[in-house]
Amino acid sequence: MKIKRSILIFAAVMMLLGLSPNPAQAAPYEGYTYSYWGEAVHSPIAYLPQRTMTGQEIGIGPLTAPSDMFAAPDGNLYVLDSGNGRIVVLNNEWKVIRQIQGFQHDGRKDSFNNPEGIFVTEAGHIYVADTENRRVIELGPEGDFVREVAAPKSEVISDHFEFFPRKVIVDKAGRIYVVARGVFEGIIEFDSDGVFTGFMGTNRVQFDPVDLFWKTVSTKEQREKLIRFVPTEFNNLDLDRDGFIYTTTASAQSEAPVKRLNPSGIDVLRVHEYLGPIGDISRLRSVFIDIDVSDNGVYRMLDSTRGRIFTYNEDGNLLYVLGQLGSQEGTFKNPVTVESSGDRVFVLDHDLGTITEFAPTKFGSLVNEANGLYSIGKHEKAAALWKQVLKLDANYEMAYVGIGKSMLRQGEYKQAMTYLKLGNDREYYSKALTKYRREYMRENFGTIMTVFIGLILVGLGVRLGSKRRKGTVEQHGLSQGS
Repeated sequence: MKIKRSILIFAAVMMLLGLSPNPAQAAPYEGYTYSYWGEAVHSPIAYLPQRTMTGQEIGIGPLTAPSDMFAAPDGNLYVLDSGNGRIVVLNNEWKVIRQIQGFQHDGRKDSFNNPEGIFVTEAGHIYVADTENRRVIELGPEGDFVREVAAPKSEVISDHFEFFPRKVIVDKAGRIYVVARGVFEGIIEFDSDGVFTGFMGTNRVQFDPVDLFWKTVSTKEQREKLIRFVPTEFNNLDLDRDGFIYTTTASAQSEAPVKRLNPSGIDVLRVHEYLGPIGDISRLRSVFIDIDVSDNGVYRMLDSTRGRIFTYNEDGNLLYVLGQLGSQEGTFKNPVTVESSGDRVFVLDHDLGTITEFAPTKFGSLVNEANGLYSIGKHEKAAALWKQVLKLDANYEMAYVGIGKSMLRQGEYKQAMTYLKLGNDREYYSKALTKYRREYMRENFGTIMTVFIGLILVGLGVRLGSKRRKGTVEQHGLSQGS
């Protein structure tokens, strides 16, 4: 990537401009976005690491193979320390509130066995995908046992089905949604009583045309040895405030690596017309393993291929990229979870047993605030911030689009066209052009009609004069002939 050469220069410029939350800290990774043409374009870094925490540093011993993390509405951070079979609850100052290392179940001591997923409701109830124990456990706010949700039972489920829940979420109605290992039918849904109600959001079957051809000409024995065409399984999910479920799919070949499912299981994710939320565009495609949905429709996806977090807005526009694999502070070895609380972003590293907190730079704060105003329709206020963004990054296409839409709403159609063209937004450029034409015609209708009528009269005059000259010539010819 060409932008790598200039990263040190841009990092120095950023620090001089005060873009870093810690001016003494060098950028451990590059900032970039993608242009309309799919080319990587350098961009100021939106987030920088503030601090990295280990279990030893907060006095609870090392985190061993932690698998998940949840930022609760009250600001507390719940860490699922899978290797130690415990839940560690931290406040927003990273002080340990409690550790849940087991619970009383039917009069006996019970514990987790390699749990992989955790979710906390607004009421503080904790749901854990207790993977190797093949169940979902609900605990109260203090860690007391509430209930166990076991394997789903139904006529549509095979008797040989094995329930290995990996991730779990719960909506406001108490419905439980589970992503389970080896389940290709979609997300497993339970009602508020823990009763299985069905599957939702099945991925489309992916296949190779060559394999399809061989399946049509092969014998039964040969077909059994070929790869089966099965849907790609989900690997993670999150819930937005409107009750829509966001999912990620592990396969780099998936047509929709991220989805936004409505209650009917239909994907309603907004996708940009030229570049969807697919992460890096290269031969080595991004593989998303986690998704975090925050305010204003913003969602972040964690790419296991390069350890990067891609942040998109509700329209599918890439806002910025942060993080990467490496050995410096602020980079990762094996990141597994991304969470956010307010303007802070947290990343959990499975192999290092660390949590890294990221804070926005000046550029990141401007983008976040402008996008927030943009998403709720306050385009004029957003435009003022987008102009500040352009002072830091003249190539930031979404800023041009934001300003263009603001001018379009204000009736400044010609200026809107200029900005929308720079932002490569064809749809709104066409709208601005249409309105500009109408406005131009309305304002200049009298002049246009005067010119038009004048041209018609001139044309008629010329035509009449031509006929008269022709008649004169013919009459002169007749007189000479006689």
